[in-house]
Amino acid sequence: MTNDSSPVGTNPDLLTAQEAAAYLRIPLGSLYVRISRKQIPFAKLGRLLRFRRSDLERLLESQYKGAEHEEDLLTGQRAG
Repeated sequence: MTNDSSPVGTNPDLLTAQEAAAYLRIPLGSLYVRISRKQIPFAKLGRLLRFRRSDLERLLESQYKGAEHEEDLLTGQRAG
């Protein structure tokens, strides 16, 4: 048995639709539009949708534009 301080049935890495929208800082309606366009990965548990925080982080990371590598931002050098 683990000594976990979180309530039974909760997983901080598994988000509800409302939590996912808040995490991405987009309106809930925009989240549902992106779901219908298959732009955001999710799991459906009956009528409930759940989102992995790691999937949302990867989605955000893939959307960054500009320098190809983080070190490019720090050094001001272009990747090449």
